Amino acid sequence: MTILIKNILLVDGTNKPAVKADVLVKRDRIAAIGYFPTYKADEVIDGMGAYLTPGFIDISTNADLYLNLFSNPSQNEYLLQGVTTIIGGQNGISLAPLLYGSPELNKFWANPHKVLNINWHTFGEFLKNIKKKKFGVNFGTLIGHSTVREALIGDEFRDLTQKEIEVFGHIVGRAMSEGAFGISFDLDFPLTSLTPYKEIRSLLEIVEKYKGLFSVKLRNVSDSSIYLKDVKDKLLDSVEEVVNLSKETGVRTQISGFSCLKGFEKDYKKSFEIISDNLAVADVSFDLHPYDISVLPIFYFLPLWARRGNFGEIRKNLDSKELIEKIKKDLPLLKADDIKIFQAPHHEHLVGESLKNFCENRGLNAKDGLLNLMKITKLRAELTYKNISLKSFNEALAHERSIISSSFSGFFKKHPGNSMAENHKTFGKILNLAIKDKIIPVELAIKKITSMPAKQLGIKDRGTIKIGNFADLVVLRESGVETVIVNGKIVVRDGELRNSLEGRILSHKLK
Repeated sequence: MTILIKNILLVDGTNKPAVKADVLVKRDRIAAIGYFPTYKADEVIDGMGAYLTPGFIDISTNADLYLNLFSNPSQNEYLLQGVTTIIGGQNGISLAPLLYGSPELNKFWANPHKVLNINWHTFGEFLKNIKKKKFGVNFGTLIGHSTVREALIGDEFRDLTQKEIEVFGHIVGRAMSEGAFGISFDLDFPLTSLTPYKEIRSLLEIVEKYKGLFSVKLRNVSDSSIYLKDVKDKLLDSVEEVVNLSKETGVRTQISGFSCLKGFEKDYKKSFEIISDNLAVADVSFDLHPYDISVLPIFYFLPLWARRGNFGEIRKNLDSKELIEKIKKDLPLLKADDIKIFQAPHHEHLVGESLKNFCENRGLNAKDGLLNLMKITKLRAELTYKNISLKSFNEALAHERSIISSSFSGFFKKHPGNSMAENHKTFGKILNLAIKDKIIPVELAIKKITSMPAKQLGIKDRGTIKIGNFADLVVLRESGVETVIVNGKIVVRDGELRNSLEGRILSHKLK
């Protein structure tokens, strides 16, 4: 199969200026770049002056967390916006390695046994298993720190012993050797929020031996966005901690979901200075999306002291008459109409409803309504919260170390008022900012969604348009994405899906 894409403006992903060219694809690779007016290809795409770019790489997704990668393997919402590769295993939770063959933490967000026959333990066994499946996009994954830690000690809220750290290190080393792209930490998650520096550093030293990626959700993020008065300077402390870890271990580092929180615009700008001032000794980047909302587990709205420990202990706090009064006293004053229900297992009729409507329908004030929602959903609800300031977004977008990601699950719930539905348009919005609004050059915008994430992940044969690279390609105009090619096969043509499952399972290679 040969494809000739002619009369295009080639944006190769490296931030070089666009050039007029033709691109020839043979089988699954880019075979030639130049000018081929007489070449007879099996299929010809006349770009008529459109841009041709590498396929977009979403470095931070939740498609595996919600298991929609498996229930919706075509991943059409990604393909229609030009995304050809997604990376899972984010925020500390992954589908491998599984010490006891059960993804315990995923059960909080989905039912694995509905869509998966889990018959693996090691990372290598996981890759071997899912390579038998068909997907619309390429998929690779990190090791989830919380996943392995929970398997080692359950939901005990304590530091690991030295022996446990050594076992953890062995597990990480094996998973890296079998194809993991790195390790992810969620230092904001209740069970892992007090993970000591020593534990993190010891694991990162192993990841660095395999030239893997350290992806991290900062400590105190939820506290910063909800409990403003209690977190003075904590955001900068969290950034400095991550920079120091990168500096001391040499590991490539990605701060996950690093958008500007309302009320923290000054600290956000200072964090840029910390990152920039240390680039010579700490390879740190960050990803963000162009929206003013976050998706937060409902228990993040509890005071810090009330969500320390395992979920059983947190639920007991909500059943204690004595503690519930203290919790209500310590709950912040929230704008109930800024909070909407994104997910509520076994209470799907609530999805899309605002907290304000939920409370009014039950005759409750905002605090009592929030606690009631926690109880009836057994803390398994997720809420969207307008806690992100877009005042600093353009500055963050222009920063040399910013990467665009969606934090998208690969599906969106079509319920009234569900604002997270917009996250399936992340890359289109970025292209509009570059092509229409000219906030940043088109070449730089493309770099931030192609070669930059590829470099962070250590993917050498995708993310740029170069002879010999895999043919993941996007034809786009100001009006949007027209054509998408995945591994040399056209999956979107003239904005219409061809429903091809041409994605591949990617694994990290040291060399």
